[in-house]
Amino acid sequence: MEDNMRRKGVLAIIQARMGSSRLPGKMILPLVHGKGALELMVERVRRSRLIDRLIVATTENPSDEELAGICARIGIGCFRGSEDDVLDRFHLAYVSTGGDFDSIVRLTGDCPLHDPAVLDKVISEFLGSDSDYVSNVDPPTYPDGLDTEVFSSVALEKAWREAK
Repeated sequence: MEDNMRRKGVLAIIQARMGSSRLPGKMILPLVHGKGALELMVERVRRSRLIDRLIVATTENPSDEELAGICARIGIGCFRGSEDDVLDRFHLAYVSTGGDFDSIVRLTGDCPLHDPAVLDKVISEFLGSDSDYVSNVDPPTYPDGLDTEVFSSVALEKAWREAK
């Protein structure tokens, strides 16, 4: 894939839900100035120079209504989908944007200290390669909380169609 095709657009999707088994409601627990993990993370991810659009993907579970409300309050798109089929929720979140992005960044919402410079480094690596997937996850190259995965929309579509 050519670089200019890749730069068509970079979409970041933050996966977030309230139903954590270890710490329920962790997305909204006040951490700094009354802001929870999700809101803090959105503020930091918005500082990326390479992300063109940012949305949150959460579940249709009534417990995630509060997350949808936070997204509305801070002016960020929110897609609600299956609680059990995470790949389907993620794929449909992508589709809900119109599917006009060639590059997708996957982030988890419980990383309120994510570094926009790390995001941009991983995204740049992806954009400058012919890879379908680039991450700093395997092998782990940064501390927990800075995990970044970037992949092509073609790879997402293929995974969604072929996953069992």
